[in-house]
Amino acid sequence: MKSVKNLQRKSRKSSFRGNSSKRALWAIRAVIFTILATVPVAFTQSAVFAAGEGFTLAETGGSTAVSESGTSDTFTIVLDTQPTDDVHFSVSDGSSDEISLSPTTITFSNSNWDTPQTVTVTGSDDNLVDGSQTSTVTISVVDEISDDDYDSVLDQTLSVSTSDNDTAGFTVAESSGSTEVAETGSTDTFTVVLDAEPTSDVVIDITSGDTGEATISPSNLTFTSANWDTAQTVTVTGVNDDLVDGTQTTTITLAVNDGNSDNDFDGVNNQTVSATTTDSDTAGFTVIESGGSSTVAETGSTDTFTVVLDAQPVSDVVISVISADTGEVTVSSADLTFTSGNWDTSQTVTVTGIDDSIIDGSQTTLVTLAIVDESSDDSFDSLNDQTVSISNADNDTAGFTVAESSGSTTVAETGSTDTFTVVLDAEPTSDVVIDVTSGDTGEATVTSQLTFTSANWDTAQTVTVTGVDDDLVDGTQTTTITLAVNDGNSDNDFDGVNNQTVSVTTTDGDTAGFTVAESGGSTTVAETGSTDTFTVVLDKGPADVVTISVSSGDTGEATVSLATLSFSPTDWDTPQTVTVTGVDDSLIDGSQTSTITLSIVDSLSVDDFDGLDDQTVSVTTTDDDTAGFTVAESSGSTTVAETGSTDTFTVVLDAEPTSDVVIDVTSGDTGEATVT
Repeated sequence: MKSVKNLQRKSRKSSFRGNSSKRALWAIRAVIFTILATVPVAFTQSAVFAAGEGFTLAETGGSTAVSESGTSDTFTIVLDTQPTDDVHFSVSDGSSDEISLSPTTITFSNSNWDTPQTVTVTGSDDNLVDGSQTSTVTISVVDEISDDDYDSVLDQTLSVSTSDNDTAGFTVAESSGSTEVAETGSTDTFTVVLDAEPTSDVVIDITSGDTGEATISPSNLTFTSANWDTAQTVTVTGVNDDLVDGTQTTTITLAVNDGNSDNDFDGVNNQTVSATTTDSDTAGFTVIESGGSSTVAETGSTDTFTVVLDAQPVSDVVISVISADTGEVTVSSADLTFTSGNWDTSQTVTVTGIDDSIIDGSQTTLVTLAIVDESSDDSFDSLNDQTVSISNADNDTAGFTVAESSGSTTVAETGSTDTFTVVLDAEPTSDVVIDVTSGDTGEATVTSQLTFTSANWDTAQTVTVTGVDDDLVDGTQTTTITLAVNDGNSDNDFDGVNNQTVSVTTTDGDTAGFTVAESGGSTTVAETGSTDTFTVVLDKGPADVVTISVSSGDTGEATVSLATLSFSPTDWDTPQTVTVTGVDDSLIDGSQTSTITLSIVDSLSVDDFDGLDDQTVSVTTTDDDTAGFTVAESSGSTTVAETGSTDTFTVVLDAEPTSDVVIDVTSGDTGEATVT
């Protein structure tokens, strides 16, 4: 059919040139061709007409096929008969942009008419995604310059198949070969261009796989048949996400929007761009102490500090909080957990001072905050520990406490005891020795020394006070017990501790008195002047002189050798002797008992003896006077004369009577003598 149409076209074209007879011939031929066009007719490659002129086409391999990649194929043209004049052929592709022909004109002469001439067909790249295209190559005799006998030769055609090398697709080109942005908001770009010209618009949608890491602009690109080969730029911008997630890779997907694009591009695979977002968030945590420092006291006071992450973690971050010395400082939380939700909310740690009883001054304890690697976001694992220095003010003062049983300490000279206890007020770092001394060991004795260690410092030690019998009548005595830190053998913190004292009352076991001891158990003298003795001694030593008066109740019966006796604190226990002497009274009074009285002379004696009762000694004085009278004759005899002379004799009582004694004097012979 193409040959018939070509003949029709040839007829129409030829009818307008040449002489009138030719035009008439071609008119007849056109009618014939019109008829033939309606009847299937098989034509060969050689067109032969009545005149015998014609040419033959021969395709290499029986067909002609090229590719848009620029491959070539050939066919040959040769005349069927020898012309008389040159025959010129035009070779055209009907303005096809699928192929190019070389040469486009061929000339045969009467000498080379039977030598085939080759036409090379080369595929042309048209950039269109149009699949395999068929182009028609028409070979026509150029009538006006060719042998007239060939003017009537019909055009011949052949079909050239051009394989399309234009594949629907697009090319992405990253600047510098990669796409890198940072969370600081920096940008990078890549370009997109179609690989082939579309027949209609192609819309490419661009989406970021993680807009929290990277955003893109624009979100879609439209390519037309006019700008398909002009690269369009996509800008990628880093997004700050606060996460410590390291360098993140975001997939940017470029996909043809099928509903709005050339159908040839519908099956084009998506393409991706990996955008690397450099993390601007550094793993870390910040510790802030209230007031800029942390100070507590052993009284149990508290202070606080806060902890917050510097950046958002991807998973939980656990921070352990550990006191290096829980005997000084404790913490309220053993660990802190931060999540991606509360990472920027400060958490508070309360530190509390602990009373350790040690006199150690203000102590510094480190509280260490460390990432618990196995429970934390890996980005935080390598973080260095942080520490907070906690100053714990000491409330322990060097000292000791004395506690008296029943609130006072009293002993007696009988050897009774009482106790008081001693305990340190704070724990020493080394031994503390306390010397215990009695101010008067004659009244009270004590344990001489106490030793406290860091192990027994808070265990009260007992001091026993024992009363001492001093034999002195000194009443209740107060003795000062002194407790003093032995500096040379004690913790230096205790060296400056003041001495303490305990007042010990010693009840006197000595009673004021004196003892009279009669020799032989009684005291007897005679009026003849004989003597007897008794001794006097104090029962207990006096604090000062004691004077005892000694008086006889009847000095006419008995006298004493000493009117007073004086005892001192040094000779109080030396008996002093009192001699009693009988006194002759001439009375016939029989044995007389007289009382010798011994009395404390208050004004000359220590007060302790003032209240003593008098003591007496009963003295028996044997009477040496016998009732009788004595007659003493003058001259030893009595002689008178009847002359009335006289003689005398005297009469006297032998002892003093207690009442009158009447002696009757009678003469036995008044005739001889008379008496008066």
